[in-house]
Amino acid sequence: MNNLVLYQDKFAASGLWVFDRAIAEARRRNQNYVSLGHLIIALDAEEGTSFRYLVAKLRADHGLTAELVPADKAVEKLMEWSPKYEGGGVRIGPETKNFLRRARKIARSNQREKIEAADLLTAFLQLAPIPYVRPGQGVRL
Repeated sequence: MNNLVLYQDKFAASGLWVFDRAIAEARRRNQNYVSLGHLIIALDAEEGTSFRYLVAKLRADHGLTAELVPADKAVEKLMEWSPKYEGGGVRIGPETKNFLRRARKIARSNQREKIEAADLLTAFLQLAPIPYVRPGQGVRL
């Protein structure tokens, strides 16, 4: 989608920062296609976020204390499979759209109209099973 303004109206400041960072990451990698991997990288980069802490806690809660594959390497592997868009502008992938819908539902369940970074983080944690959170299982949307 070339007109990202439609998405920007759905975010509060913290959520917009993560979304903009995901777009910048897609562009930096010359992919021009925002995938879940780009959002994960952006969530991890957000200042003050507890992304790594929550992933580690989720792993520990399920008895997965030793990471088979470090999170950074797992995300890089995910990025290798991320599609590229060669046209003008940046596209938002269908799995990313579904993820953003989930985050918006979370925001609304908390009486907010706009998605915050915390909603994106919560949506990510609800995606489990995730390979580096629960090895041997794939991502479900």
